[in-house]
Amino acid sequence: MKTIYAWMIGGTVAAVLITICLLQWPWARSLAASPLEEKAVVQSVLHQYPGEVLESQRLDNFYVIKLERAKGKYEIKVNAYDGVIQSIKRTQMYTDAKQEPQDHTPGSSEPSDQSNPVHKTDPVSLVITENEAAKLAAKAVNGTSDDIELHRNDKGLYYLVEVEIHDGREAVVQINAVSGSIDSITWEKEKQDHDES
Repeated sequence: MKTIYAWMIGGTVAAVLITICLLQWPWARSLAASPLEEKAVVQSVLHQYPGEVLESQRLDNFYVIKLERAKGKYEIKVNAYDGVIQSIKRTQMYTDAKQEPQDHTPGSSEPSDQSNPVHKTDPVSLVITENEAAKLAAKAVNGTSDDIELHRNDKGLYYLVEVEIHDGREAVVQINAVSGSIDSITWEKEKQDHDES
């Protein structure tokens, strides 16, 4: 009787292990979820980052979309199954609105301004540099940028820049890390020094 139970338990364990192994094979995973349509992925990218699509193609589990925008040409890698942008690389930078090409090595950035401490927190090659984001934030609220951090949410990458205003107030400016657009400005309370004295 004990041998029958041992064979039943052994058979059940073997069946579970075989099922797990089969589900780990790439062809089995591809059957479980179908990739998004190329048109839908391109529209999603254009919704987040308007521009002209030069080329799009599917490579394995990703779509690679080549996009032209006012600041240059970009290569965007998007997950084919969930539509999440994995990386954005600038392949060519334009120096002005006439779209004159300037050599640009993907992943390189402009030298940072030493007066503004910036912290690199994500290895993703960004479209705008931390220095550019700091300048955009300072200009938006007419102040001096103090601190900058890179964050990621479901919509993509963005900078949070703390800016000190000349009248003692502080603002936190959220800037889209790809387009450079100002997403939000949050004003913090005036410094406690003025209230306590």
